[in-house]
Amino acid sequence: MRATLYSLALACLLFQGLPQPARAALGGTADTVESDRLSMKALTRPVPTGALRKEELQLPSGTVVTEYLGSTGLVYAVTWHGPSLPNLQLILGNYFANLKTAARQPVVRRRLVRVNSPDIVIESGGKTRAFAGRAWLPTMLPPGVTAADIQ
Repeated sequence: MRATLYSLALACLLFQGLPQPARAALGGTADTVESDRLSMKALTRPVPTGALRKEELQLPSGTVVTEYLGSTGLVYAVTWHGPSLPNLQLILGNYFANLKTAARQPVVRRRLVRVNSPDIVIESGGKTRAFAGRAWLPTMLPPGVTAADIQ
């Protein structure tokens, strides 16, 4: 059972289509959110203004990707939830390698892959038609924003 879950998680992570350049990926600039939208064939969803500045993209599959933007215009966090995984290589950018490495480790908790380092925190999990995850750069969190705010 454990080997099957591991294989499924790894296959989902690696099955992201052809490599694409990182655009508004984690750590990238807000100026390229439109490039992300076009690349993922997504619709932009309006987000109520509040304490957090964010952009939501609705993918054709129904999955929603949210990019959190700091005052400097850099993407400090991303989340995703929906019936399929988004292109994690695209939205995690240079941090995708961290997720691939974690996915190769034995599964500790059912269907959850977690990376926890001073530079990056990634949580990704789910099952068929119910995937969710989030990733953030702890050193780039704006003042007053905590990991709990990244939903």
